[in-house]
Amino acid sequence: MSKGRVVEVERVEHRATYIHQGVKKHEQNAWSRYPGGNGTYVTGGEYLGVSLNVKVFVYDLEHCVTFDIRDAVLGANGCERISNKLLAFLKQNEGEKVKVAIDGNQVRLNPWDLPYFERE
Repeated sequence: MSKGRVVEVERVEHRATYIHQGVKKHEQNAWSRYPGGNGTYVTGGEYLGVSLNVKVFVYDLEHCVTFDIRDAVLGANGCERISNKLLAFLKQNEGEKVKVAIDGNQVRLNPWDLPYFERE
């Protein structure tokens, strides 16, 4: 077991944008309904989900490691999404000490060891 400190808690949305490049100048009128210009146009996009990232500075490694704890937080709180109120509550714990496990090149964090999880 090693020790670390929570540096940052952030909610990150993941999206993909589809673009079409290389449209010649004489063909650009046909692409005018799409956003873009100069031969590059956005043709669509996709929502890929949200992650709740916790950045932890690990003292033994002397650098930060990021963990996605979204599923653990939602399961523990019985929620379906990360609300602004829940995110504000989680951000209050920035700077707290946590325990992490280091196995070779792998660093693991047990979400139940984080300060904002209450065991029943």
